[in-house]
Amino acid sequence: MNLLSTLLVTTIAVMNPIHEQRQEVVEIDTAELGLPAAFVVRDAFGIERATQLTYDGKLLLDVHVRPGATATYTVQEGVPAPVRSSVGGRQYPERLDDIAFENDRIGFRLYGPALQRKGEKGFGHDVWVKRTTELILEELYRNDPRMSFHLDYGKGLDCYGVGPSLGLGTPALLRDGKIVYPWCYETYKILDKGPLRFTVQVDFPTTADGITEHRILTLDKGSNFCKAVVWYDGLQAPTDVAAGFAIRPADPKPVVIGNRYVHYADPTVDPERHQTQIYVALLFPDSPVDIVLMENHALGIFRHYQSGMFSYYFGAAWSEFDVRSQQEWQTRIDGYMQAREYSLQIKISKK
Repeated sequence: MNLLSTLLVTTIAVMNPIHEQRQEVVEIDTAELGLPAAFVVRDAFGIERATQLTYDGKLLLDVHVRPGATATYTVQEGVPAPVRSSVGGRQYPERLDDIAFENDRIGFRLYGPALQRKGEKGFGHDVWVKRTTELILEELYRNDPRMSFHLDYGKGLDCYGVGPSLGLGTPALLRDGKIVYPWCYETYKILDKGPLRFTVQVDFPTTADGITEHRILTLDKGSNFCKAVVWYDGLQAPTDVAAGFAIRPADPKPVVIGNRYVHYADPTVDPERHQTQIYVALLFPDSPVDIVLMENHALGIFRHYQSGMFSYYFGAAWSEFDVRSQQEWQTRIDGYMQAREYSLQIKISKK
């Protein structure tokens, strides 16, 4: 590195507008930064911080900021050190074209064309629960069926039931007041692979009446919540669209409905033996929705949709890991909604 490059430093000031500690991944438009071909981001101690460049031109930075404070990071030309990824995922053709992905808290799964060809009705998003910050999906798939990933061997498992339901957070059109359950995805493209964000786009078969659904799902390090961006092509008239999660008829615990969110303590597929709960939620910080209970689902309904993208968040936590009760889940939801309302503020300067 020459002397000139050591003097060209960009400063990123991250201001926390609320009086709560913040740890999250922030995104900055790379056009504002003018990044060199290779660069390093350091904190106030000079320690290198994990970063990622996304498919849509954002710099991701893993930050922590005290209540009401400002944290300062510097960007300088240099070669970043290798960093362990906190997210991961891929298509698993060895298991009927699953797409599964995870971060250091939770994991999710979508069913693919091979499952649909078998005639199984796996409409919704599945949940993988974890009791470790390690990435475990590769190990779980590699060991199944010798060590079934439906059993807990100490790191996590799949004990959430999907079947002919929306699972957790799946979108669906409504027709005549009833859910039109989507089938499995047709094609996919992984857009971001880590170390801070995993993003996948899945596209669905065009229906007989010419409607095609698209989803972009994004999971960041440290978050229990996956962002869903959804749009439909081919709608001829305004249509109600919902995102929902399943409510178990055999265990009708109260569903908690709040201001633009709904959550529930799912009993797992075998509650008498598992003796745990999976806390699930839908959050709608960016759009007004009607939250209703119907067809053994909690739904957030976007009224009179016809075109364009809409977004929401679905999330989960396990009572065996970082959220031990539904009361703690409520606190986690409150904090996440507050963080969406009062986002960390970014100021960039160069010297």
